[in-house]
Amino acid sequence: MGLPILRLNLVPPPSLWRRNHVLLGRGALLLGALCLVTVLGLTWRARHQAQRAGRQAVLLANQTKDFARQESQVIAELQEIDVAREAPRWKLAERILTERSIPWTRITAELERALAQDVRLKSIQRTRGNDRRVEVKIKGEARSREAEVAFMGALQKNPFFAQIILEREAERQGGGIDFDYTLFTTDAPLPYAPLPLYGPAKQPEKQPVKQPPPVKQPAPGRRP
Repeated sequence: MGLPILRLNLVPPPSLWRRNHVLLGRGALLLGALCLVTVLGLTWRARHQAQRAGRQAVLLANQTKDFARQESQVIAELQEIDVAREAPRWKLAERILTERSIPWTRITAELERALAQDVRLKSIQRTRGNDRRVEVKIKGEARSREAEVAFMGALQKNPFFAQIILEREAERQGGGIDFDYTLFTTDAPLPYAPLPLYGPAKQPEKQPVKQPPPVKQPAPGRRP
């Protein structure tokens, strides 16, 4: 009796690496190269940003030194100014500037335009702010709440005033309301519109029409 034949396969089964080891190796090598290039690019970018930030820091430091030097020069010049001697000139210049920007006549005309029945103004004060706007403080009184509301509404509708602030409001004994307003004019006021005329308009007197002188007719001649 012969020996049985055993069929053995000692070769390991094919795996993914055994079947595609060349392709996988090249892919891993390419991925490593890509990671290396990415790291080098990010490193160069970070270094470039650090250098730019350093240059900006140096520039800001130089600008700060220049500003400090200019500030010291300005402070030295201000210390040399005699305030007591220059104050009248400054006040005169401010007064001229305010008068040229918005004169008193324009302010009083606009307030008169907004006045309502039973409202009276007791004081008007004008100053010029740091933002080049003219600030007008008024104190007045009204006989009723409706009169004050009408006056406030007229001020709000007037384009000459940009902002209206109610500073104080108090009822008086015996009736009436006292109020304090702060008005801010616009930076570029519109051209002045004349106030309406009150009362009947005067009709111009008619001039008499001159009649031409009569023409003399010649006397009729005598018949022979």
